[in-house]
Amino acid sequence: MKIVAIKLPKFLSSLIKIIFRK
Repeated sequence: MKIVAIKLPKFLSSLIKIIFRK
């Protein structure tokens, strides 16, 4: 999932991180 996050914009990456943290 890290590769996908890198491709996405920074704010989307942050949202993904928050979602996966739950």
